[in-house]
Amino acid sequence: MKISTPRYPFAPSHLTCAVGALLCSMAATTSAQTSPPETGRLADVTVTAQKVAQPSSKTALSLTAVTGEDLRSAGATTAVGLTNLIPNVQIAPGTSGSTDISIRGIGSTNTTEVGDPATAFHIDGVYLGRPQSAGATFYDLERVEVLRGPQGTLYGRNATAGAVNLITNKPGKKFAGEANLGIGNYGLYSLDGMLNVPVSDQFALRAVLSSSSRDGYLNTKSAANGFGKNRDDAANLSARVHGLITFNADNKLLLTVDTSNNKGAGPGTVAVATFLNNTGAAQRTSLTNVNEGKRDDSSTGLSAEYTAQTRVGEFTYLGAVRTFDRNNISSTNATASLTNSKFSQTSHEFRLASTGKTDLTWVAGLYLFSEKGNIDATFTNPALANQFGAGNPGVRIIQDPVNSRSNAVFGQATYSLSPALRLTAGLRTTADEKSRDGRTTNIAGTFNAPSLVNKAKVSYNQTTWKVGADYDLARNVLVYANVATGYKAGGYFDGSNAAGDNTYRPELLTSVEAGVKGRFLDNRLRLSAAVFSYDYKDLQVSYVTVNPLSNQIGTITTNAARAKNAGLEVEAKMAVSDNGTVNAALGLLNAKYGEFIFPVIATRPVAINLAGQQLDKAPSATLTLGYTHDWTLASGAAVTAYIGTRYSASYKLSNFAVVTPIQYTQPSFTRTDMNVTYTAPRDAWYLQAYARNLENRNVATGFAFSSLTGSNFSLADPFTLGLRAGLKF
Repeated sequence: MKISTPRYPFAPSHLTCAVGALLCSMAATTSAQTSPPETGRLADVTVTAQKVAQPSSKTALSLTAVTGEDLRSAGATTAVGLTNLIPNVQIAPGTSGSTDISIRGIGSTNTTEVGDPATAFHIDGVYLGRPQSAGATFYDLERVEVLRGPQGTLYGRNATAGAVNLITNKPGKKFAGEANLGIGNYGLYSLDGMLNVPVSDQFALRAVLSSSSRDGYLNTKSAANGFGKNRDDAANLSARVHGLITFNADNKLLLTVDTSNNKGAGPGTVAVATFLNNTGAAQRTSLTNVNEGKRDDSSTGLSAEYTAQTRVGEFTYLGAVRTFDRNNISSTNATASLTNSKFSQTSHEFRLASTGKTDLTWVAGLYLFSEKGNIDATFTNPALANQFGAGNPGVRIIQDPVNSRSNAVFGQATYSLSPALRLTAGLRTTADEKSRDGRTTNIAGTFNAPSLVNKAKVSYNQTTWKVGADYDLARNVLVYANVATGYKAGGYFDGSNAAGDNTYRPELLTSVEAGVKGRFLDNRLRLSAAVFSYDYKDLQVSYVTVNPLSNQIGTITTNAARAKNAGLEVEAKMAVSDNGTVNAALGLLNAKYGEFIFPVIATRPVAINLAGQQLDKAPSATLTLGYTHDWTLASGAAVTAYIGTRYSASYKLSNFAVVTPIQYTQPSFTRTDMNVTYTAPRDAWYLQAYARNLENRNVATGFAFSSLTGSNFSLADPFTLGLRAGLKF
């Protein structure tokens, strides 16, 4: 494997001109059209991406809204399924049970308990501080909103790549219920149900339950090791209850309680040599683990959202308490690990937004977030005792407490200079404080050996802003341009600040973006396109090596002085007939380090210059094509068939924390999914058959390396097939 400077065979400016010319020519036709017919029309989606409800086609930013029906049609049951639906987005399970989200080639390389995500993940507006919680099952969702680009004004820190918001279905006024059952290969079994009960005119309940289990995708059990489970399995149980109190037309209170538990052997990886030197099922085989593995992660949440219409605008209070407990046993080759952690977070958002049709619309608010946790992790490997000191088989790391606070005030306003032209400006000021106290102890048969102090405290203040303009080129065509900034909090790694600097700086981003979105051809075509350019300062890069402050293996984060990212995105959905719909998405990226001297470390005594090197998991091109066809039968029943494929150009997976730096290239690949659904008359019940990843190609989605575990890949899901059936009442 060699480090090579990637070449990018596209010029975004040329494609932008072509797309712009196409939209302008179509806009002239659209503005003169009469009301479109109902048959074959594509419905617009109302979103709350900017903290107020507005049509997706009138939201002046890069946004994809996927409805619950679209999710079911595409078979997307977790966040990973969004990869095949949205341009420049890659979502994959992480090696520590987290969900790794990369938007426009930007993601987090530290998925440990003290790492921060680059994409802000929300459920009904509540921010989830732990990236492990982003693996929530997609059940009973109204829609999913994915915002691409920095969201520093309205969403705050840790949203430099973008934001994902799951919007659940809320209690309705009619009694209703549904139940769904699924079976598939790898022993898949799933069951979920929903019950909506209007208790009175003022009070309604909606309860949902979801359960799924399957065998692991990695072959880690054998007669020789006696393991009963394969890694990358699942045994998940989730429940959620909404209670909606309508005091009157102007005052509403939504109360929500949810819980989930994920069990099994846990996530797994395969050795790089195993993956590179084999094909098919052998690439997914790892029989050298020292234990079967165990995952027992649970989370709970309690939230309250109160909305009131006042004389000055709509007031919203959103408060939540969430907990996350992780209890994992894992291993890679000869290394075993035991991790127990507990985190609890509290958040409050007070928001006031203008109402009515006026030239000035605005939203302003106050956000308060606090999190407290503890970590107890043990790593053992007798073959590498020299890493821990003579005669010691491992190390135990205890951090208690781990604290984080983030408070912010924000506001954004849009002023209409004319009926067609609007200007937008937003500002957010954030104050962050993070601290940790703990110790690292060598294991010499007991935990009584001398300890190394792990202590750190950091605080930051940052102001992020956004300015932009949007213009109605025609009745159904919007063009826009924005300049925005993003901020990801700094932090620390193992060691004591008394022994040296164990901190890293915040990650800052300035983004310039221009786009166009519109509806054409009697509303049979929805089309959007955007070009963007990023300028990163102090991009955070994490890796595993010998920590110079502790002389032991650990995760270290450093800052790349500069990074650049430019690209183009095009999304289209077209009703090509009364019964057929085509969707397409194109993403182009040129993401690379602009200025980055990788420092001298114990495992590599010389610094290396990474300027011009491609960022990890940033393919130069991705293309998604899908087709859906509907047949209405004489009985009133319906049959829907879907087939979709996604092409990804090659991308890099890197490790520079070794004597000879490694960049593995995941070759280009396609992934094709299909399903057929029969729906009974009056939508009483349905039956769906599906197949995913028809190519059955093994794809590396993550690269982990350390002197303890060696080089390992995490892999995308293999070929799967199954049946789903459901009924409504």
